[in-house]
Amino acid sequence: MENYLKSPLWNNRLPVEERLDYLIGEMTTEEKIACLTTGCPDISRLGIRASYMGGEAAHGIEARHDQAFNKGEPEPTTSFTQPIGMSASFDRDLIRECGRCVGEEARALFTRNGSGGLCRWAPTVDMERDPRWGRTEEAYGEDPYLTGEMASSYIQGMKGDDPFYIRCGATLKHFYANNVEKDRISISSSLDRRNKYEYYLEPFRKAIVEGGAEAVMTSYNEINGIPAIVNEEVRTILKEAWGLPGHVVCDGGDMQQTVYDHKYFKTHEETVAYGLKAGVDCFTDDKSVVMEAARKALEKGMITEEDIDRSIRNSFRTRIRLGFFDGDEECPYTGMGEEYVNNQEHRDICVKMAEESVVLLKNEKNILPFLPEKTESLAIIGPLADVWYKDWYCGIPPYTVTVLDGIKKAYPNTSIASVSGLSRIYLCSGGKYVGMDESGHLYLTEKDKAESFTFTDWGCGSTTLVACSNGKFVTLEEEDPHMKAGREEAFSWFIRESWNFRPVGKEKDMPREAYYLDSWNGMTVTADGSGFLVCGTKEGEPAVFTIEVETDGIKEAVHAAENAQRAVLVLGCNPVINSKEEIDRSTLALPPFQQNLADAVRKANPETIVVLLSNYPYSINRLQEEMPGIIWSASGSQELGTGVASILSGKVSPAGRLNMTWYISDEDLPDMNDYDIIKGKRTYQYFDREVLYPFGYGLSYSEFTYGKLNLEKKADKVIARLTVANIGKYPADEVVQLYVRKEASRVRQPISRLKGFTRVNLNPGETKEVEFIVNCEELRIYDVISESMLLEDGEYTFLAGASSRDIRQKAVICLEGEKTGVRSPWEVTAADRYDDYDNCFIHKGTDGFTCVIPGKAGDNPDMPEHTSGQKATGKLLYHDLLFDRNPCGMILNIYTLEEGSMRISFCAQGMETKSLTIQIREGRAFEDISMSFPSGFQVPEEPCTLKIETEGKIKLCRFFFR
Repeated sequence: MENYLKSPLWNNRLPVEERLDYLIGEMTTEEKIACLTTGCPDISRLGIRASYMGGEAAHGIEARHDQAFNKGEPEPTTSFTQPIGMSASFDRDLIRECGRCVGEEARALFTRNGSGGLCRWAPTVDMERDPRWGRTEEAYGEDPYLTGEMASSYIQGMKGDDPFYIRCGATLKHFYANNVEKDRISISSSLDRRNKYEYYLEPFRKAIVEGGAEAVMTSYNEINGIPAIVNEEVRTILKEAWGLPGHVVCDGGDMQQTVYDHKYFKTHEETVAYGLKAGVDCFTDDKSVVMEAARKALEKGMITEEDIDRSIRNSFRTRIRLGFFDGDEECPYTGMGEEYVNNQEHRDICVKMAEESVVLLKNEKNILPFLPEKTESLAIIGPLADVWYKDWYCGIPPYTVTVLDGIKKAYPNTSIASVSGLSRIYLCSGGKYVGMDESGHLYLTEKDKAESFTFTDWGCGSTTLVACSNGKFVTLEEEDPHMKAGREEAFSWFIRESWNFRPVGKEKDMPREAYYLDSWNGMTVTADGSGFLVCGTKEGEPAVFTIEVETDGIKEAVHAAENAQRAVLVLGCNPVINSKEEIDRSTLALPPFQQNLADAVRKANPETIVVLLSNYPYSINRLQEEMPGIIWSASGSQELGTGVASILSGKVSPAGRLNMTWYISDEDLPDMNDYDIIKGKRTYQYFDREVLYPFGYGLSYSEFTYGKLNLEKKADKVIARLTVANIGKYPADEVVQLYVRKEASRVRQPISRLKGFTRVNLNPGETKEVEFIVNCEELRIYDVISESMLLEDGEYTFLAGASSRDIRQKAVICLEGEKTGVRSPWEVTAADRYDDYDNCFIHKGTDGFTCVIPGKAGDNPDMPEHTSGQKATGKLLYHDLLFDRNPCGMILNIYTLEEGSMRISFCAQGMETKSLTIQIREGRAFEDISMSFPSGFQVPEEPCTLKIETEGKIKLCRFFFR
């Protein structure tokens, strides 16, 4: 076509679907297949330019260009606080502004480069039910309401205010129940219906229905045995129920992983076929592999061209709304230029977010703030005092402000000393010292040629070594076995700069504190024939190292603390060591070295406060007990140090609030693979024991009082009103939080659920009224009997306060809802519609039968697993079964992997019937078996509980009575 601008595709006046009809009719099959990835090729006759959709934008535009698929020069962009920190601001308006900045910079880069990046892979709305998750930094906390609200605001900022065009589209990650990194590309998350609908799906619903997300990325894991890429809920829930306007992509490389790791299919064409039918539109894999798989699927009749057309419609609908085919030049976001990249307005917003996200955890005797006019000298101490670390989805900021930088600016007339607290050491082996040649390679030599290293122990067997003479990290470069001090930073997909000093133990003739040195991939360091330190060459025996301290970092820290009026101890994490994508934390504990440093500094100067820079909770029990002041901030912001210093100096009163529970110890948490927050008592909603800091917690420099809470029912909403007064001395923000609890319920309800929050600015002596509007649908629970979300009849207690455990005002209201029904014994009951269970998990798999299996989440569903020679046992409870006549038997659909038994009994009013047992032989493959009841067996006449107990690996799919 000579003039594509006159075609329907480019006609802004036509409905979008009509424009897409034209496009589908004009494209060849091969062109369509080429668009099944996140990119599309040049199709000049239609005016289509090659472009892609994707790129990260968790807390700013990621344009590092340091990965194989996008190598090039980095493009600096504004870097905001990590999402876990932005969410801690509890400020919808501010995070919306951050999203706007991200959208503007995405547009500016698009104008600069003329390609993709206008539908970004953010925000991450995975529920953070376990603080050990390696990607905690990327998401918004443990609460679905807070996550949905804050993510929606970020999305709205990204997309802009135009009713049709999108400034920058948001792609939610990762759909869903994705909260474990170990074996993430093969593991299955076991989810019952209540957990799924009340918790894991809820932030996705809010972010699509209320936030206007354009797209969704599926997760790597399986959900009840179904890989997320072929989960039909992509179509039935995301698109049909919630009306997702754009497209769905799979996570990177997941198409091929479905064959190689999940082993769910044998061919890629099966994955593409079932993925398209499930609702996935774009496969984020090698383009040639995707195209070949799609061709084969089409040739074999596994899909039709209509299946491909549906995908093309969805991805190009997004492109049309991004203004790619804007014939009348109506898109208001076209041509946004360099003036939008890290301009002064974006920097100001970045500063404000850095300040608002800081949480004051402790302030004994009001030790904080350290007012500049009253602070003559400060010692800034710690391994994170004067560093700024990138995280995996961070961009390259144009500048960075460390804590030390921020403090120097905030305290211009204060004498400031700074030490890292890190020791400088020599490494010794076999009577030699480790030296470094001109190229940075490490070798064994004499003491006069020894190299000293700054030694950082991050805990959990992870340390880094920086050569003092060149300031570079010791690394094990790819395809080079030699240890070399040659990296400017510890940063890559595999952290090759991480080393493990593994104690030798009590071997004969070994020094008491001797170590083997293991590399990032577990290979042990040896010395080659020339004395160079190498890994993986199979030369010689493992080298044994001892450490000789050149300069004791803790002694330096003590000296600095002793000679200062006050000390600021900066502790925390490196975002890519011990916790990142593909690496879960093994403990909540603070690294032992950091605790030892804290002990020494506090003893040297009681006027010491802690700044904790971390992207996840720690069990800092001793710091909380012994330190007079503690503040927490997530990392990531280019203005990190400015935000911290504003709080320390009193320029800003802290008002950040914790969006995750901080537990006392690892023992408070169940297995990582346990996704049942109800039975496992996870998060503030169900955890009923003592915590270090509760969800919603955060202190202020001021004090606030709460007036009476008043409730009003209006249509399908509850309006809650109260006043808040600042009775302190500082202008400050208070984050007022509204929780709701159902007092009596058929099921175990949460202790409380967040259903409203607002950040209020108050001057001393000022009072403001706060109003919350709670939609009654937000109070629904999933009912396993009706298989729907419903609002239970009865009393609801509304609780207003400063955290989930600091409730200041309460009020009760009676809401008319629905009464839960009873189960009919004559209708088929799916096994996963249980009310309670012990030692069972849910699985569907390739057979297509959703079943409940004895064992724990993560067990192999197709293999018997015995403990101490005993077969697996499980128990299922189904409440409120009502018989209108006595049954003569029961039909159960089962799959048996080994011989076993099933025993049933009924309980009503605390009395249990005599149990009935059926022996089950091996080899039944989802077939119905009949259990006959003996003559005279009576079931209760009132609503009762059915108990099914299983011994042996028997999958129960469904049952009914006859």
